[in-house]
Amino acid sequence: MSDPQPSLVLPGDLRVERPWIWMFVGLFGVLLVALLFWPGAPLEWKMYAVVHGVCAQQHNLMLGGSQFPICARNSGIYSSFLLSMVYFYTSGRARAAGLPPWPISLLLLAFIGIMAVDGFNSLLRDIGQPYLYEPSNLLRTITGMGMGVSIAVLLHLMLNKTLRKDVDDFQPVLQRWGELGAILGINMLVLVAIYGNLSFMFWPLATIAFLGITGVLYLVFLLLTSMLLGYEGKITQVRQLARPATLALLPTLLVLGGMSWLRFWLEGFGLVV
Repeated sequence: MSDPQPSLVLPGDLRVERPWIWMFVGLFGVLLVALLFWPGAPLEWKMYAVVHGVCAQQHNLMLGGSQFPICARNSGIYSSFLLSMVYFYTSGRARAAGLPPWPISLLLLAFIGIMAVDGFNSLLRDIGQPYLYEPSNLLRTITGMGMGVSIAVLLHLMLNKTLRKDVDDFQPVLQRWGELGAILGINMLVLVAIYGNLSFMFWPLATIAFLGITGVLYLVFLLLTSMLLGYEGKITQVRQLARPATLALLPTLLVLGGMSWLRFWLEGFGLVV
């Protein structure tokens, strides 16, 4: 009598992923403790240093007398991105993989174009060239928020289309104007908190922006790592991504650390400001 064949273990099998869950929790915990308790610098400077290579960090926001670790435009982009992603997952759109209706899609594309115009206008002002209108941090943040919603919709679609097995191609990520209005309303509350100088909101808002900018980079590496490991179309539960989620931390750290070191090094020689 022949021996029974071993059961096939596929990427995303929870029997394989369970040890990786603990590895992810442990590694993430170590990184969090290092960020919070590494001596020699205040937390806001450590957050500033982590994203120094991937964020312009010019035109920074001030709230309650403290400087945000992320500039005005990127604060708008990445706080909006993170809040939009949270909205999708808490409003029953976790499996959604359909494009929004064309009027909403066109508006999302317009958000990208508006931010591009404002960004180039600000750049022209910074380099002493003729510009269309006087830039301001308020405009940078507002146009960035629109871009953040567009990035969230695009990345949500890419993750679901690529990795999910139980994806719902007929459910739009955003289906109605009211849903987009809810996201924009949340962003307006953030805007009021920042420009109303509500000092007690410094840490919540700085943390949201920081998690947003690092989260975008991490999710891109998570997607690439998952594809390299053969997870396409196999995921029904988030915990099935424990192995690529753990491995994706490494390139994320390398890019953040390497880019930050390079920019500090270049600034030390006066090559960039």
